[in-house]
Amino acid sequence: MKTTFRDLLNSGKRFIGTYVMSPCDSDIEVMKLAGVDFVIIDMEHERMTFTEVMGLIKTCEACGMATMVRVPGVNGDYIKKALDIGASAIKIPDVSTAEEAKAAVAFCKYPPEGVRGACPFVRCNDYATSDRAACYARANKEVVVSVIIEGVEGVNNMEAIIATPGLDTISIGHVDLSVALGVPGQVHHPRVLEAVENCARLCEKYGKSCSVQVVDGADADKFKDLKGVSHYHVDLPPAMLYKAYHELCEDLKKRG
Repeated sequence: MKTTFRDLLNSGKRFIGTYVMSPCDSDIEVMKLAGVDFVIIDMEHERMTFTEVMGLIKTCEACGMATMVRVPGVNGDYIKKALDIGASAIKIPDVSTAEEAKAAVAFCKYPPEGVRGACPFVRCNDYATSDRAACYARANKEVVVSVIIEGVEGVNNMEAIIATPGLDTISIGHVDLSVALGVPGQVHHPRVLEAVENCARLCEKYGKSCSVQVVDGADADKFKDLKGVSHYHVDLPPAMLYKAYHELCEDLKKRG
């Protein structure tokens, strides 16, 4: 049964996801079996084609995982294509101003709420086999719009960004922000965590939600009292695979 990102947000429970950077559908199925709720398909840092991304979206829908696509930026062409092939949510990186956040929302919404180009024949609209009049209003309600604040300018403009109408979720780019703040790689540096906590509190104030990056339960405990946090990002499949194999191999080597 198809699960959308909106379904997860409406559940009232914290949920778990990660990025995927390669078109491996078996990884998706294994993650679902393990309890992962959603994936963010990365078109910012990786070279996947829209055809490959659509294949991953189909796999997610078949096994009941929600899909979000991270596009390279506030780019209407990328956003439109990602939504047309069936992404239930869009994540836009490096948003620094309220104006950029407003543009991101506009690209994700059909008129009169935005400027998304309409076509009944695409996958998200059931290839024109369903109600051609109702599909646009339904999409405007269901599609989730998320932005990532990654730099100092974005942190300074955080409240104005989060207050943007139509914006649903906000992430702090832990890695990029750590580099921008001069503490590269220290994703749990106090200044990075301060930005995350401020984001969560502002999300609660404006009725939005935010995600936080964690590697284990101890990390998650840092955010347990922040009501604005709705979901976690965990390590990517290659990192998880490395950790599991490394621990196993080291244990076996010690045993001779």
